[in-house]
Amino acid sequence: MEITPDTVVRAVRSQVSTVLGGEAVMLELSRGVYFGLNEVGTRVWELVQEPRDVASIRDAVCEEYEVAPDRCLTDVEGLLERMRGEGLVEVVDASR
Repeated sequence: MEITPDTVVRAVRSQVSTVLGGEAVMLELSRGVYFGLNEVGTRVWELVQEPRDVASIRDAVCEEYEVAPDRCLTDVEGLLERMRGEGLVEVVDASR
C-alpha cells in the first residue's frame, strides 16, 4: 500500500527513541537496529508519535521550515516509506 497525503501513520510501539542534540535516535526492538534522523526527520518523528495523516505532517513541516509544499510532500512520503520499511512506523488507516 502506497503512502499518500490521506494515509494515517504512527510510530510503532516496538521501538524506543530519544532526541539528542536536536536529532532523533531510535532503536527498533525486535531486530535491535539503531536509526538516526536529522532535524527535519526528527520533527516528522515527533509528529508520528500519535496517529496523523501525511498531509498534516507536510503542513507542519512546511510551516516550520522553508520548503515548497510539493517538495515537502515528496520528501515526507519518502521518509515515511523508509521508516515503514524499517519497521518504525505503521499505516493506521489509509482511507481517512
